[in-house]
Amino acid sequence: MTTTKWLPVRVLPVLVTAVDLAVLHGPVPVTSLDWVLGLTAAVLTGAGAWLPLTTTVAQSALLLATADGGVQAAMPVMFVLTMITLGELWIRRGRWPALCGTAAFVAAQLWLYAPAFDPLLTPTSLLLTAAPPVLLGRYIRSVLGVALEADRRREEAVLAARVAERTAIARELHDLMAHHLASVAVQVGAARHALHGSDPRVDEALAQAHATTRAGLGDLKRLMTVLRDPATTEGNAAGASLADEDGLPAALTAVVERTRAAGVALDAEIDPAVAGLDSIRRLAVLRVVQEGLTNVVKHGGPHATLTVRADDDATRIAVTDDGTGASSGAPGFGLVGMRERVELLGGHVTASGRDGGWSLQVTIPGGES
Repeated sequence: MTTTKWLPVRVLPVLVTAVDLAVLHGPVPVTSLDWVLGLTAAVLTGAGAWLPLTTTVAQSALLLATADGGVQAAMPVMFVLTMITLGELWIRRGRWPALCGTAAFVAAQLWLYAPAFDPLLTPTSLLLTAAPPVLLGRYIRSVLGVALEADRRREEAVLAARVAERTAIARELHDLMAHHLASVAVQVGAARHALHGSDPRVDEALAQAHATTRAGLGDLKRLMTVLRDPATTEGNAAGASLADEDGLPAALTAVVERTRAAGVALDAEIDPAVAGLDSIRRLAVLRVVQEGLTNVVKHGGPHATLTVRADDDATRIAVTDDGTGASSGAPGFGLVGMRERVELLGGHVTASGRDGGWSLQVTIPGGES
């Protein structure tokens, strides 16, 4: 949480100090110096969020101002406020700044105790006042450090998953482009054969188109060699197979059958209109269904449903099961990749628990080829 969000809470020391000096001071008379030093220390506590070391040293100096005996009612409050700021110093600034603040706090107490120094009681009193905020601050800092490190690793893993998904999309797009360019090359070659000699200008244009297409295919092949990870080729090179309209229904049927073979009683409803989607959205639909049903096999119960519907506005995919969902509250990296792919197409993904299971809802807008 930001320090600004805690600002209203930091007004409390001022209020508590005012109430203590006005009402709870008991028989000890309250002087104007008590009010000045007490409220100044309380206001400084609010600055501890931004300048904990400066605040700790300043409050320690205020304690020194009580050494002449003119302040009695405000001293207990000032001690408590200085200890609070000392603990915050350990949390926010770490070892060396905190050691400096601790030294200032201990020095102020030594100065106060000097007139009545006791070899046993004075060190004990110093230990009891300085040790608790130091130990508590170090403990909280260590806990926050572990949490921040876990968050940092999580963010790095999410970023890696998104990059990996974009790389997979790039590989698939190259598969699609290679398929389409190969079809163009075949058609141009057929046209050259059929129209050869009819017009020199036509022959020249078709020859250039054929040469350009073949050069593009060569460039794509070399680029795909770089992009393609041999470890992920098997079972993932779906780009070319989905270039044809009948490729997606067949691929979805294969995924459904594999899920049923894994022991899940799957009710599937696939709209034949998905065959009319453009190639990019066919890939997205297939990957979403693959990921959703993979999660059903891993985390779902014995029964699940799959619905894929396509209309003029959007393609909608729903996967539900009667299991418990993922074992943790954080989304898995497969879901991160799915969301990246869908959002690149302007769609959105909703994945959440429901009564007796898990639900995945995906909407991909547009897409008629």
